[in-house]
Order: sequence, then C-alpha cells, then structure tokens
Amino acid sequence: MQKYVKGKEKFSYGFAAVGSFMIANVIASYMSYFLTDILLVSTTFVSVLMSVARIWDMLNDPLMGVLIDRTNTRAGKMRPYIKAGAFMIFIVSVLMFLPLSDMHPALKMIFATVMYLAFDTAYTVVDVPFMGLMSVATPDDKERSSLLSFYVTLGSFGTVATILLLPIFQSFLPEKWVYFALAACVGTIAFAGYIVLYRNSRERFASVAEKVSVTDMLKTVAKNKPMTLTLLTSMLASPRYLLMLSAAYISTYVIKIPGMNSGTVLVILYLVVGAGMFAGILLTPPVYKKIGFKRTTLLFGTTGGICLAAAFFIGKTNYYAAMPFMTLGGLGLGAYNTLPYPMVGDSLDYLEWKTGKRMEGVCFSWNSFVTKFNNAAGAILLSVGLVVFGFVQPVVPGEPLEQSETAVTGLYAMVSIIPAISFFISLVPAALNNYTGKRREFIKKELARKKSLAAMPAAAVSETRKETSPASIGNDARNAATTATYDR
Repeated sequence: MQKYVKGKEKFSYGFAAVGSFMIANVIASYMSYFLTDILLVSTTFVSVLMSVARIWDMLNDPLMGVLIDRTNTRAGKMRPYIKAGAFMIFIVSVLMFLPLSDMHPALKMIFATVMYLAFDTAYTVVDVPFMGLMSVATPDDKERSSLLSFYVTLGSFGTVATILLLPIFQSFLPEKWVYFALAACVGTIAFAGYIVLYRNSRERFASVAEKVSVTDMLKTVAKNKPMTLTLLTSMLASPRYLLMLSAAYISTYVIKIPGMNSGTVLVILYLVVGAGMFAGILLTPPVYKKIGFKRTTLLFGTTGGICLAAAFFIGKTNYYAAMPFMTLGGLGLGAYNTLPYPMVGDSLDYLEWKTGKRMEGVCFSWNSFVTKFNNAAGAILLSVGLVVFGFVQPVVPGEPLEQSETAVTGLYAMVSIIPAISFFISLVPAALNNYTGKRREFIKKELARKKSLAAMPAAAVSETRKETSPASIGNDARNAATTATYDR
C-alpha cells in the first residue's frame, strides 16, 4: 500500500492537532468559569450568550463548508483558510480572557459577546478546512482513518497539557490573570501549529471546486445517511461535555482536599476522568476497524452510561469511592469524541457512490458544527444548571462563596447522572446506522468500479460492459438491491 502522508507532513498534523485541542479545551473548560467567577457577569447572561453563539454556529459552519467547496487557488481549497485562521485564533486568544471585572456591567457583557463570537468565527475558519484537509491528503481509507486517529490521539495530549498548565500559572499569578496567561500561551502554540501545517501539508485528491448552494448543503445531509446518523448520535450525547465543563466548579465548590488549591484538585479530577477518556481514544480506532461504527458506539455508549450513573449514586455517600466509575465513564467520552472523525471520512465514499460528489468541505463543516454544538450545549446546560441549582457567584473575582447542599448535589449531577442519561439516549440513532460490514464493503467496491470505468477510454468501457454479463453479476445485483433497500 502506498503511503501519501509521511514524516514532516504527519508531524505537522500532530502539532496542529495539539494546538487545536489546547485552545478548544481552554474555551470549553474555563470560559464559563471565567465569565461567572472572574469577569463577574450573571449566569443568566452566560446562558443567553451560549444560545446566541449556537445560532451563529448554525450559519457560519455550513457556510464555511460551502465557501471551501467553491474555492480554487494555487494553494488549494483548504490551506489558505488555515493560514488566515491561524492569525485570527492568535489575536482572539490573547484578548478574550482579559480580566476586565471593574468595567460597567453592560460593557462587560458587550466585551464577552464580541470576544466569544469572534473566537467561534476564527475557530470555524481554521477547523473546518483542517478536518477537510485530512480527507484529501490520501485516497486510502485506512491511511485516512489512521491519520484521523493520529490527530485525535495527539490532540488529546494537548487537552492534558492545558490541565497541567493551569496550576503552574496559579502558583505565581493572581487568580484573575491566570486564564489570560493560559489563553495567550495556548493561542501562541495553536498559531504555530496551524502555520506549520499550512506550510507542510498537501491537497492531493481534492475534488474540483464547484458552486455549492445552501440547498445543496442541506441535500447533502439528507442523502448522506451514515453521516447524519453519526452526527445525531454525537449531538444527543452532548451533555457528556459537562464532565469537563463543570470540572472547574467541582474542584472549587464540591470536592475540597486539605492543603490543595482548586487548580491542583482540578488536575486530579481531570486525571481521573482523563485516564478513561484517553483509554477510550486509544481503544476506539482498533475496535472500530474490528467491529464497525455501530457496535463500537453501542459498546462504549452503554459503558459510559452505566458507569456514570453508578458514580452518581455512589457519590452521594462518598465522592472518592465514585472516582473509579468516573474513570470508566471516561471511556465513553473518549470514544464518542473520536468516532465521528473516521465515520464522517468514510461517509464521503458513501456520498460519492450515491451522488457522484464528495463535498469534503460541506461534510466536515457539519462535523465541525456538531463538535461546537456539543461544547455549547454543555455550556448552556451548565449555565442553566447554575441558575436552577441556586449557585451563588463570588463578589470578589476568584474568591468563591459557600454553596447550599442543593447546589453542590446539582453540580455533581452535571458530571454524572445527566451525561449518563444522554449516553443512553444516543444509542437509538447509533443502532439505526447500518453503513457497516458487508454493505460498507460493497459500496466501496462499487465506487472503485465506477471510478475505474470513468478513467477508461470509451471503447474500453464498452468492452468491459459486454464482458460483464447478467449471470456474472448476479451476486452484485442482489447486494445492490439490498443496499438500495437500505437507502430508501
């Protein structure tokens, strides 16, 4: 098998993945806490902001995909946006965690809104083409799947790095400046990673740029059933993001270890959940290759749901005894964060077989949209939960106040029973996803045959068709009938 992505280029994907996951984790893990406990804006405003950002996401992610599929430059369809997005990410990362807590409340809300939407836009500009770039770097589905797994695995180290950096900054900076320093540092790393990727990557098998309308974009979702069911599975399990989003509150208000600051407790919590999550990330690719998307999702989704539910009930009496179950619950988190990437990549073959078009930009824009939707859904649930459970905000930035028993129990529920329920619900669309096994192999063979015929001279195609008698294709015809039944 010929390998297309080697050495320096593969390293560039890994470097960019580390930076991408680092900056995404800083926003996902610390933005809500920064807004409520450092910038001191109301929890109601935070929930409204997250909702508005999702409306913007509904527009900018798909439109970015359409823009990519219309682009045709000497640098390619996707690489120019990675370069532009690198600069945008760097600027926004430096600005958005400025601790302007002394400003007028209205100005703080305007600042938070502008910065959050600016980050959302910048991340879309760079992340959608990043995802699409991997699909056009190689035509081999195994190498593509390996590259996507490499991206997720290396990126996960970036997630861990942000967790380890937090207590380091807390050791010598005032609490209100910790998140600014962390974001500026991580933004610089992300910028460097994206620029290196831009310089070393290649678009070897991108489809020809074409005009793609919003109608085409929506039709793509309707026709690409494997992708649609995969993304729906991920969206229904979006409360799993509460595991990381709520961790800063859990380490500050729920689990208190004598002699340790909240940052150190946060590291311990991340290691407890992260051990399972990282194991899930490492196990998912080989399990996916062995038993396919549906069975892998059912396996890890069930495991995550059962273990997190157990953690909730055990944690009512002893948080420490619940920790092993939180680790096992992390398996589901890691698997669900990994599974959409290879499955969406595989679904491009299905879409091309069905319609004759791959539309990488559009498909990966939907994947990017769902990733950000999940983060935002978790953030909205967190901010709503803070209101519902009666969370008491600090009066002085970085100085937490005592919480009621209801608030403490509610915060803990957001990292245990609520994600558990979402795992169980997500199993429904996963069970309906049949792009696996013999159907998947048949479609890939048919696509390869179509491409082979398209590459032949007209006379050769005619001769090939003569040689392909009805008797010789009986089995394939029956498989095709089965596949057609699935598509209806």
